[in-house]
Amino acid sequence: MKKATENSILSFKDELHARPYIKLGNNLRTFHFAYLIKENDEKKSWNYLDKFLRKINFQKLTNESSKYWVAEGKDLTVRYECHTEFISLTLIYPNKIENKNKPKLFDENFLNLLPIEFLENFPGDHFLSTWIEMVPSNFNFRPIDIEDFFYHDNFAGSNVAEDGANVFMSFKSDRTDFLGSGFRRVFIQNKNLRTRRTGRLLQRIVELETYQVLSLLGLPQVRQEASNLSNLEKQITEITKSVSKTAKKNLNKKSIDYPDYQKDLNELSYVVAKIEEIDSSTNYRLSATAAYYKLVEQRIQDLREERLESFQTSYEFLSRRLQPAIRTTEAFSRRLESLATRAQRADNLVRTQIEMGVQIQNKNLLESMELRARAQLRLQETVESLSIVAITYYIVGLLSTLVDPINFEKFFISRTVFLALCVPIILILIWYIAKMVRKKINKIT
Repeated sequence: MKKATENSILSFKDELHARPYIKLGNNLRTFHFAYLIKENDEKKSWNYLDKFLRKINFQKLTNESSKYWVAEGKDLTVRYECHTEFISLTLIYPNKIENKNKPKLFDENFLNLLPIEFLENFPGDHFLSTWIEMVPSNFNFRPIDIEDFFYHDNFAGSNVAEDGANVFMSFKSDRTDFLGSGFRRVFIQNKNLRTRRTGRLLQRIVELETYQVLSLLGLPQVRQEASNLSNLEKQITEITKSVSKTAKKNLNKKSIDYPDYQKDLNELSYVVAKIEEIDSSTNYRLSATAAYYKLVEQRIQDLREERLESFQTSYEFLSRRLQPAIRTTEAFSRRLESLATRAQRADNLVRTQIEMGVQIQNKNLLESMELRARAQLRLQETVESLSIVAITYYIVGLLSTLVDPINFEKFFISRTVFLALCVPIILILIWYIAKMVRKKINKIT
């Protein structure tokens, strides 16, 4: 147990230092690529990278895959970084930018030197290519100068790292169509950054580019599911209107009538199930979108931007372009949560109406049963009365047979009068006995 705890502590310490910044010079041509991965792509990418590095005479990779690796050569540095759902691959070429009078930036002829076959067949789905040029310079670039590099006039530029560098970012794919998407270009004017700070700046730019794209991955899914939410909202509204209309009618009636809500209940069951399905399919993506956007904000903050004359900062650009998309995903998440609550309330409402209808039916049934019981009791009492008369008749007949041998001439009463006097006595006696029996039965029940 103690050994396992020590190993766990060591792994935590290793994680704190797992991705160190690289020491870099100030003349760099950098190409950054990012790939979305699935379950088995991490191991595949590690083996694929190992084959590539051996092919170009680099150091062999370890058998066990790592989350982070830097392979350094004389003319190329390969930085590999594996995350939960994407792999970041950065190719850094030092001292490849001609900088005699004016730097020759974004030389498209250099693309012919890139390992295109390796990049095309890299495991995972490619979603980002970034071309970063860094040169030592104190030249005061104007927007028109940067426009020559980016081929458009909608870009950001700012002073970063406490006046250590100027960074110009296009956030838009160029015309090269490399890997079918082209590059998003970044130009870094390195003024006086040391090697470690240069590595930090380059890494922050790479992460800003990557996380900015990743934070938008949920937007297409949100737009696709938005129409489904609208249909579900209409269904809930129609059901609640129907229940409300019925309840209002019952307020003005002496006799309350509840229709069969089975159809509404089935629709609500479908709505609740559909909401749960949408929530399950979008929950991870929406959570990831929020997390990536926070990382974007953190990386912009780490740059410590200051405004350059005639340029908009990266924060301003992303606030105008990225925030609306993020707000859309956040609104979708709140809307989905609100819809789930509404569906639950509507379901409770319909079930309450059904329960009230069942209670009224039970009440009517009990009242009907009570009326039947009363009628049956009256019938039973009538039958009992007739039974008493019948029993009296039979007893009098039996008594007539019993007293037939008696000679009533010796008495002062005739046989007929004797029998007539016995009738009320026998009738009362039988009625009394029946009453006592009924009392005993009532006590038992």
